[in-house]
Amino acid sequence: MPRSQLSRPPIALTAIVLEPPPGELVGDRLVGILSLFIDEQGHVERVDAEEPTLPPAFEQAAREAFIAAEFSPGEIDGRAVKSRLRVEVVFDNTSLSMP
Repeated sequence: MPRSQLSRPPIALTAIVLEPPPGELVGDRLVGILSLFIDEQGHVERVDAEEPTLPPAFEQAAREAFIAAEFSPGEIDGRAVKSRLRVEVVFDNTSLSMP
């Protein structure tokens, strides 16, 4: 079920930290959109890339991070259901300016 049809969306049970792939450098900022397909138990079954896409090594690193994550499942009227969650993934290497 897409997010718009759920009474409660899937929620990550822990923080999901995206690390750049070993040996790969982030220019300034890389952005991609992923669709997470989450089952009734909160496991990520599949991750599909959407536009814009990340470079392949970064997309794989993001896939692995989300596949390893646990979610509370999406619900419709209190009943756990399979759901799809679209997420924006950002690898950012820009420095923070301090005033």
